[in-house]
Amino acid sequence: MFVKNYLNYSIILTLISSLLLLAVMPIEAAVDPIFASQNASMLNYLFSIEDENLSNIFEALSISLLGLGIFGIAFSFVNVGSKRIKRHNDYLENLVKDRTKTLEQKHQQLREQNEAYKEALELIQDQKEEIETAQQDLLVKNRDLREAFEEIQSQNELLDHERSKLEQAKRIIQGQNKKLMGIARNLDQQVQERTKELSISNNLLLEKNKELDEFIYKSAHDLRGPIARFKGLSQLIQMEYDQNNDISDHLKHLNHSANHMDSMLKRLSNVYEISARPITPQKIDIEMILETVFERLKGEENLDNVSIEVNNTVKDKVQIDPSSLHLILKNLIGNAVRFYDPLKLKKWVKVSIELVDKDLVISVKDNGIGIKKEQQENIFDLFYVGSELPKGPGLGLYICKIITKKLNGDISLNYSSKEKETEFKTSIPISI
Repeated sequence: MFVKNYLNYSIILTLISSLLLLAVMPIEAAVDPIFASQNASMLNYLFSIEDENLSNIFEALSISLLGLGIFGIAFSFVNVGSKRIKRHNDYLENLVKDRTKTLEQKHQQLREQNEAYKEALELIQDQKEEIETAQQDLLVKNRDLREAFEEIQSQNELLDHERSKLEQAKRIIQGQNKKLMGIARNLDQQVQERTKELSISNNLLLEKNKELDEFIYKSAHDLRGPIARFKGLSQLIQMEYDQNNDISDHLKHLNHSANHMDSMLKRLSNVYEISARPITPQKIDIEMILETVFERLKGEENLDNVSIEVNNTVKDKVQIDPSSLHLILKNLIGNAVRFYDPLKLKKWVKVSIELVDKDLVISVKDNGIGIKKEQQENIFDLFYVGSELPKGPGLGLYICKIITKKLNGDISLNYSSKEKETEFKTSIPISI
């Protein structure tokens, strides 16, 4: 009974073990194929036995199978556990590797961030030093600005003080300006009245001058007739009494006086004509004008006593009134020849004609008797003679002055008392 029960239990255990093996085999088959085939062969052999010793065999086999089952179960569990542990270890190792790699990457990132932080820290430190330097500069500038502000405040106070003075002075000046404006209005009214009176007086003077010029012209013209007749009678008497030396000398003096009077009257007529006639500029050759002037001066009694030097640098034709230029040259050169100094061994007259910018400049210089200082101021006046010797009517320089003024030019006198040299210079604007 016991054996039967034991066998039954063994069979049950064996079946349980077999079932357990069958249960474990799929797991092991998945893990270890060789082990799975060995267990399958054992089960096939077990179920193929049918002889009479089955119970004994089952008993022994049951014990063996029980141990073997226990061993198989233990081995299976150990094997499965070790493989699971290995897989888990592999998983853990892979996880550790991944974690390690991740940590290394994080660590590298941290190192890079640390370097960046260090560089940023150094930059911040540099900026901090720059900021500190800038703060020091700002402190200095603030101090300077504060001092400048205090100075400006002081200057503003002074300006306010000066402004108040200026305002006070302005009020005083405004009051004085009102008074001055009243005076100015009165003066303006007086000036207008006086200007009106002067204008009337000037017009009257112009009319009188015109009448006087006409009177002089008519008088000179009327007087030249009797003088011409007087000269003719003088010449007839001289021819009749040519053998009588005394009468002949007296007649010569009378004839000379008549010639002088005729020349003066002719010049007076020229003065009026020059003032009245219009200016007609023409293209002329100055050399031709000079030849005409010297041809007219041949009658001068002193012409042979003086050396005349002419330097004309103007070779092109110029636009100027020929009659005016002729009269200027004739009168200036004639005066220089007429008033020579008989006491000097070398008597000379130097004539210079040149273009300076757009002006025709004429210079006539001589070493004659000279002009006294007190006479120089009036030398260009009508009928004024700058010498005690009665050698002219005092019209030549006056004619030069009115012609030069009419040509918008200028005439001047330069006298050197040291060298005893006299120079008359005219400057006349022209076009070439």
